[in-house]
Amino acid sequence: MFLNILVAYDGSPSSRAALEHAYELARAENSKLTVLTVAPPPAAYVSLAGASTERMKDELDEWASRLAREAAAAAPDGVIVHTVQRHGHAGPEIVAEIESGSYDLVALGSRGRGRVSSEILGSVNAFVHFHTKIPMLSIDEPDTD
Repeated sequence: MFLNILVAYDGSPSSRAALEHAYELARAENSKLTVLTVAPPPAAYVSLAGASTERMKDELDEWASRLAREAAAAAPDGVIVHTVQRHGHAGPEIVAEIESGSYDLVALGSRGRGRVSSEILGSVNAFVHFHTKIPMLSIDEPDTD
């Protein structure tokens, strides 16, 4: 039984699918559901392009905040959603949130970059998998066929 579920949400199709699964689990088990959004740091080259790093940071914060509001508003009746927003790289921030709460399950979308791309670019799912001790529900991107 999962009493306290964390779902990481970035608006991608796979994270939407993970959110839907988390809603279903929370409703079925009368669980607490927390939606985590992570505002990434501005890329290092932003200032080289003449853009304001602070403005980019503010826009990324607003993006993450908007995603959290949308996720909470989409919750089905009977599911109470709490939102948490963090700043930084997704993998470490998800693990930090897991460690700060008493979560029983973490639900994540999987972008499905493929083995080679994941080896080069890294994988949030792999990072969370290897750095946490709670069960993890990883949802692939839904088929569009």
